Amino acid sequence: MHDRVEATKVTGSSIDRPYIADVNYWNASWDEVTALANTSMYCEQWIDYSCYKSRLLNTPNGRPFGYWIGRNNESHYYWGGTFREVQKCGCTINQTCIDPKFQCNCDADYRQWHFDKGYLDFKDHLPVRKIVVGDTNRTGSEAHFTVGPLRCHGDRNIWNTIAFTKPTYITFPTFRPGSSADISFHFKTYRDHCVFLENSDDHLRNFIRVELNSTHNLMFIFMVGDGILNVTLHSPVPLNDNEWHFVQVELNVKLARIKVDYQPWAVKRFPGAANKTHRPFLGCLRGLRMNGVPLDLEGKVNEEQGIRRNCTGECLNATIPCRNSGQCIEGYASYTCDCGNTAFDGFYCHKDIGAYFEIGSWLRYNIRKKPISDEAAWANWIDPHYDNFSLGYNDTADDIEFSFSTVHTPAVLLYISSFVQDYIAIILKTDGSVDLRYKLGLITHKYQLTNRNLADGYPHYVNITRHNRTIKTQVDYMQPIVEKITLVEDARFDSPKSMFMGRVMEVGDIDYEIQRHNAPGFIGCISGVRYNVYAPLKAFFRPNETDPPVTTQGYVSESNCGAFPPVLGYVPWEADPWFTSIVIVILAVLLLFAGMYSIYVYAYQQKGSYRTNEPKNLESPSSSRPLTETLRREKKNLPHIEEEFRSD
Repeated sequence: MHDRVEATKVTGSSIDRPYIADVNYWNASWDEVTALANTSMYCEQWIDYSCYKSRLLNTPNGRPFGYWIGRNNESHYYWGGTFREVQKCGCTINQTCIDPKFQCNCDADYRQWHFDKGYLDFKDHLPVRKIVVGDTNRTGSEAHFTVGPLRCHGDRNIWNTIAFTKPTYITFPTFRPGSSADISFHFKTYRDHCVFLENSDDHLRNFIRVELNSTHNLMFIFMVGDGILNVTLHSPVPLNDNEWHFVQVELNVKLARIKVDYQPWAVKRFPGAANKTHRPFLGCLRGLRMNGVPLDLEGKVNEEQGIRRNCTGECLNATIPCRNSGQCIEGYASYTCDCGNTAFDGFYCHKDIGAYFEIGSWLRYNIRKKPISDEAAWANWIDPHYDNFSLGYNDTADDIEFSFSTVHTPAVLLYISSFVQDYIAIILKTDGSVDLRYKLGLITHKYQLTNRNLADGYPHYVNITRHNRTIKTQVDYMQPIVEKITLVEDARFDSPKSMFMGRVMEVGDIDYEIQRHNAPGFIGCISGVRYNVYAPLKAFFRPNETDPPVTTQGYVSESNCGAFPPVLGYVPWEADPWFTSIVIVILAVLLLFAGMYSIYVYAYQQKGSYRTNEPKNLESPSSSRPLTETLRREKKNLPHIEEEFRSD
């Protein structure tokens, strides 16, 4: 509150000698009021100017007679209810000005009481520090103004957020806690070992560190006397789940304690020792406070060093996003794609998994081994929102997608059976058109997906989504079609059992229309098959369990001949880490073989050179002919030289 909440009357002021009214805030200094606005998410302050032949902003283009002065002693020539720095009043925005030639009611200069009022809500200009009135010196001129209390909410520092995408750090002045300290911050990370913050001086007198010591252990390390001690909190849930966690740390002369989220405090009276191994933190940090004083994390942003504004890692800035509904797993310095709930494979979930079916071949994927119990079904009928827990699936939502190519008709492209009489079937009819059949309860719903001939040998894409009573279908790049199930009809797909491709080999009664299109079976290629979270071809060709729930008969081979061209384009081979790693391995093997071959060639050449340099006219030591005989024979061929001896 302040001293200008009640109306202040002003007369006798001019533009050269204005009336300047200070706004004095009670029970708080100016610095405290400014800090409140600076650290809040949102602030607003009401301002009201009532006038009788007294102009305010002198719109549209004149020198303002009145204005207000804000936080940094800056004059602002806009009024409540409008945008900042536009020299307008709120009536312009609402189009309620009494004279459309002016942008404030008071600027019409009528001999009647009018007003301009509204909220100022640009908090970097707030709070209002002074009000200036400069047009009440004419006969009969008068003005009244009021300023409402400053109202703020939200903690701006809670969302003062940065992301560490490289092994780096930021520095603040050394924190000197004295006899007590309290620290709080929020974090999210995928790393199981990292240091969040460390405070120290040259002599370790103010040593403090908070670190994640394992997936479940949060450690507070500090200096007491001449020793470094610690207190550890063991969380029952992993803390490196890449979700936000709130940490509170307190230290005083009696104890040290640490807390995360809503878990109880971990209190320990100084036993233990600290591990001084630094582990870089990769993740997001926000709302850091030391003894209640917020630290400006965003002021330390440095993209080159790997410190980003807000919690933005590589997923948001991915050059190649995860495809086909793959979930991006944030690594901050990198990212991976979780393809677990998709029908695709590869680093970006971009590699199609498909199959070729010969005549008479089929594949069955068992969704459930036994029907839904009566207790679970009854609980679901009582509380439909409880279905995910009582049933283990959502019986009012379906999501089906796949692509196929064939030149043979008719065929059942996909059939989903149930332990009751419900089923879902996508049928390729004799003329190549595609129909959808939903049997929910006693009624079979029939929808035509397209009347085009899709048995043309080219890949075609089919997508079907159902939410409650709304069914949305799409074929290729055609416009989606929306169908509705009426309120009097059942909208639950009860107790799903199996998925069939190739042919429907379900035990029991099968609808006549299904039987009519079931022979001789699907002949061709089908890819990327997914029903909700079930991907039968992926389970068959990329099993992640020892006994996948898949049964096949006939010739079913892996092939992507039915893959539909991706909407986002193909992933370049040089951008695929899986491909580049294979290339590196192949190159390494080739270099190894090349090195071994070079060694072999060199050794062979050395051996040949040794044989070439042996004396050719000497017999082998193992020869049966003595060496003296050879020398004797060679001696006979020498010319005879006679010597003459001179006698003395």
